[in-house]
Amino acid sequence: MKANNTNNFDTTLKLLIGGPRPPVILCIGSDRVIGDALGPLVGHMLTATYNIGAYVYGSLTSPVTALNLADTIDFIKRRHPDNLIVAVDSSIGNEEEIGIIKVNKGGIYPGSAVGKKLPYVGNVSVTAIVSHRGISSGALNNVRLGLIHSLACRIAASINNAVTTRMVESA
Repeated sequence: MKANNTNNFDTTLKLLIGGPRPPVILCIGSDRVIGDALGPLVGHMLTATYNIGAYVYGSLTSPVTALNLADTIDFIKRRHPDNLIVAVDSSIGNEEEIGIIKVNKGGIYPGSAVGKKLPYVGNVSVTAIVSHRGISSGALNNVRLGLIHSLACRIAASINNAVTTRMVESA
């Protein structure tokens, strides 16, 4: 994994996740494609390892994919209308960016890198670049599981830290 400014990532995430209500963490991806399994793996870690104080949608046992994303977004908007939504997904970038985790204010269009037309989602986005555009087809199929696992561990730990900090500061 490439070096990334870890403190900057954690600090930015803490600032963006603050607020009075628990955030909704929407972990997008499929467990059937290694490069796309980042979101479900993060969701699994947040619920199984951290028992996080947030609403988590998308996991290894119940992934949020292109097939159910629109319905999941509608459900979240009805169930948690005023909660911040943090969208977590893998992404494709330049070869030298592989392994970089990005956190941004604003959502994402999941699947856009592979030509899918899916709804925009999130108030905050956390993405990790897992492959590069130079692979003609199957960019998400040629990804090492070790990379996905290490990125998912880092993202889950940072989200847990940001949510825990939010809970402590709100108390």
